[in-house]
Amino acid sequence: MADERSHVPGERKEHRVYDPTILPRLQSLLAILADIDVAHGSNLLVIESRRMDDARKDQLIADLWQSHCRQRAPYVREIEALRERMEAAFR
Repeated sequence: MADERSHVPGERKEHRVYDPTILPRLQSLLAILADIDVAHGSNLLVIESRRMDDARKDQLIADLWQSHCRQRAPYVREIEALRERMEAAFR
């Protein structure tokens, strides 16, 4: 496995830091998740405000929730992978 730590010659191990590309990617992923969450919240408000029978409304909300989870999943997995890389840099 590649060493994810940046290293300056002569620097002690406890002063090493994680790969500098991690933070910008993490910020990007969090922004994407925020956009997905805002869109989900907006769609949920639309469904909840519509007049329809409760069974239909419940089904639409369940479908929306499944779609929301599917959209978020790859970004959450990537954040987890970044977290693991960051932790590995300090072992």
